[in-house]
Amino acid sequence: MANQYIHVGSITGAMRGKQVLEKQGIRAYVHRATNPPRGDGCGYSLLVTGDAERAATILRKNGVRVVRISDAL
Repeated sequence: MANQYIHVGSITGAMRGKQVLEKQGIRAYVHRATNPPRGDGCGYSLLVTGDAERAATILRKNGVRVVRISDAL
């Protein structure tokens, strides 16, 4: 299982997203990029293990804006 970042762009989205995912049994960790790329908002993301596409779908259905998904190194 690979670790991936789901970029949400704001601290509010990250905190709400973490709660939503954990209620669905998906462990998530809030992460902030020190120098986020343009378009990523404030640079907040959720680090998840496993199916990031499923997690992103859950977030979108619960009103959390997903900016992009990227691999964690």
